[in-house]
Amino acid sequence: MPDKDPVVERLSLEVLALRNIVQMLIAYGNVPTGGKLNKYLEKIAEEVEHRDGREANKAIADVIRGYIPVSYTHLRAHETRSN
Repeated sequence: MPDKDPVVERLSLEVLALRNIVQMLIAYGNVPTGGKLNKYLEKIAEEVEHRDGREANKAIADVIRGYIPVSYTHLRAHETRSN
C-alpha cells in the first residue's frame, strides 16, 4: 500500500475537527445561520480548495461546505420546490 499523502491526512483531520465543532454547536442550538459560522466555514472551504492545486482539495472543500447550516425557511423552500 502506498504511503498516505501527509497533506491529505492533515486536511482530513481538519475536516473531522470542523465536523465535530459544527455538530457540537448544532447540539447546543448555537448555530447562527447566515452569520459568522457560515462565513467562517466558507472561508475555510475557499482556502482548502485553492491551497495547492490538488484535485482532492475540491472534494474536501465540498465536504466543508456541506456543514454550512441553512435556515428553516431555506429548507422549506427546497421542500416546496421539489413537491
